[in-house]
Amino acid sequence: MRLRNIIWSGLMLACSVGCADFLDVQPKDKQSEKQLFATRGGYYTAVNGIYNKMASAALYGKNLSYELVDVISKRYQPLSVNTYLTALSTFAYTDNSVETELSNTWTAAYNTILNCNVVLENIDKSEGVLSTVESRVLKGEMLAVRAFLHFDMLRLFGPVYKLQPQAESIPYNESSKVLALPLLPADSVIHEKILRDLDEAEGLLADSDPVIAEGPMASLEEDQDVYSRYRQLRMNYYAVQALKARVYLYAGEQANALAVARKLLTDKRVDEHFPAVDPNKLLANQTNPDRVFSTEVLAGIYKKDRKDIYTGYFSAEQAGNNYLHPRKDFVNTSLFAGETQDYRFQTWWQIASGVGESGHVLIKYKGIDQPSGTTETEYFYAVFMSLIRLSEVYYIAAECEPVLADRYEWLNQARARRGLPNLTAVSEDDFMKRLRGEYLREFIGEGQIFFMYKRLYININSDENGYDTSTYGAREERYVLPMPSGEIANR
Repeated sequence: MRLRNIIWSGLMLACSVGCADFLDVQPKDKQSEKQLFATRGGYYTAVNGIYNKMASAALYGKNLSYELVDVISKRYQPLSVNTYLTALSTFAYTDNSVETELSNTWTAAYNTILNCNVVLENIDKSEGVLSTVESRVLKGEMLAVRAFLHFDMLRLFGPVYKLQPQAESIPYNESSKVLALPLLPADSVIHEKILRDLDEAEGLLADSDPVIAEGPMASLEEDQDVYSRYRQLRMNYYAVQALKARVYLYAGEQANALAVARKLLTDKRVDEHFPAVDPNKLLANQTNPDRVFSTEVLAGIYKKDRKDIYTGYFSAEQAGNNYLHPRKDFVNTSLFAGETQDYRFQTWWQIASGVGESGHVLIKYKGIDQPSGTTETEYFYAVFMSLIRLSEVYYIAAECEPVLADRYEWLNQARARRGLPNLTAVSEDDFMKRLRGEYLREFIGEGQIFFMYKRLYININSDENGYDTSTYGAREERYVLPMPSGEIANR
């Protein structure tokens, strides 16, 4: 694999004891690898740099959240004047601008993976710099990040697993060196690489991660060790378990996925540490609502300029040619279909305003006010985006239960957390339609919807389509994105 643009200085990021500085690391002058990993702070600087890369536009700060993967799942109706977004919305993957962005995402993912490997190799050979507990936590995190990024490259560029589990997919990089690596069969990537890394990560974090005893710790008090805080911004123990359930589900191993999901959902500490969003603090709060339902997020990214997502893409008045919005009447008549009491409808969608505008606009990432005299940590959710939600674990459990009534039961538990009444068990087809509806409502702006369609290899039906009123059939050329041409040419 040719990773020619490795920027070692991406690891050289400074961090200090202040919350804002810790979360918003900035480039520093170049140091040698040996110098960087000679101190405890150096390790955390490197790890912060990796998480910072995950929040970049090429990865989860744009392409793999609210824009590229959401557009190809037909969530929005881009303006025709934006040729890049319209090319995406019509699956025109050979368009030059689309090819460029796909290449950017591929390169950013593998650059970040390589940096994970640098940290892992230094942890293994370091002595006396980190405590045993810290070494286990950081190693667990980096293994999990490596697995997480490879998995999303597999989901994006790999084959439709349901159809061709043994087809050639992606390389799996476990070295800190720039190497030409072979494309591995998809099932080999999942079982011999991703799940192996996640099993090891879970074992390391099980007896070391402070999130187990203390929860997310999404604040910073005086005299606290900044390095142990903000576990929701790290691939923590619970996030690793949820990711394993996600991977098992993608591989069609429903019994394994269900076992992991049940383990999480029956753990009293999970309920305590990641409680359901409080509607009293959400629906009655128009000034600074927690629109990302941050208490339920198992792992996410810090995005200091998150409010710019709304103004740059979803505001009818400010987004200009980048404006993304579903087709008229889709949100109220199709997406929520008579269930407008849903917390997500109430807090994530707003009637479009402006001359000639109609329908709804997504305000999930709209900026919120921070009252004077409050600290940044009190409104941490204003700069937070989800990577893994607890709600997904409910959906996984629901999909994997063998008995229909039990499937509806898990789904009803998730719906109750969104202010919705229980559903009566009807049929398998009704359940799957309801489950898809939950994915469409819950993960808008988070990139998971495209991966659901690809995993199930199903049509994007007209009533689930925010782009137009057509049904788009499941096709491999739509669901398997082309690997960057530079990567193919170098093989």
